[in-house]
Amino acid sequence: MARGWFLLGGWFLLGGLALLVSCAPRLVLEPTVPLPQVDVGKVPVTVPQWVLPGNPLPFADDFESYPVGAVLTAVAPNLYGLLGGKEARFTITEALNPQNAITRAVRLAWFGGAFLTTGARNWTDYQVRLEVKSLGNFYWGSAGFRLWVYVDSTGARALEFLFGRDGLELTKVLGEQRQVVAKRPELREAGRRFLTDTQWHRFTILARATGEVRFSMDGTELLSWQDPDFRQGGLGFGVHDPDLVLYLDNLEVTPLSEPPKAP
Repeated sequence: MARGWFLLGGWFLLGGLALLVSCAPRLVLEPTVPLPQVDVGKVPVTVPQWVLPGNPLPFADDFESYPVGAVLTAVAPNLYGLLGGKEARFTITEALNPQNAITRAVRLAWFGGAFLTTGARNWTDYQVRLEVKSLGNFYWGSAGFRLWVYVDSTGARALEFLFGRDGLELTKVLGEQRQVVAKRPELREAGRRFLTDTQWHRFTILARATGEVRFSMDGTELLSWQDPDFRQGGLGFGVHDPDLVLYLDNLEVTPLSEPPKAP
């Protein structure tokens, strides 16, 4: 009998609690500030910025007119741009030329794999001549000089030449995709000599609207490539190794409507 009264009292208690809950005011969360009304027609659209400054051909720079220590993209934004690495600082430095006279050059360092760029999206049928010197300080097995040809408006498409410890490798870059399309491992000795002899070497790149690209060093052709897609664009220069430092000097780009100069 006591058990029955106990159960009956429990039912009454639960019913009372349910009644109190149902009668209690509901908690409603109101925003403290009005929610913004989004007008689709006024939403700003992010337009990709050109990584190429748009300078015309012909183009030449011996870097003597810039102060030592200057960030090249800051003192000559109409001639040079940047691809990747917002904090990259490609600076002007003093260097000894082949005659051991003091000159000025561009210091190329890793900066997260960033590229110093020049040119315009309509550069086509041109020859590039430049001098590059390694300081010999690198530790990574695949260290090398990186050169991008046909950098497009956003830096998403290019042919990348990597020359160094592993010889010469050509990679086709398309957005997130990277496909090695040509290799010359037999050039390992030449690549390692370039990285360790701390001497100036002259590189020549020939690019045509037909898709033909030729890459030479010190008058010797290293690679010839015929590409089905790339037709025009500028250039990018960088390094492949966090410790590697290269100097770049006497950059010259001339249209191929003129007779090409000897490498």
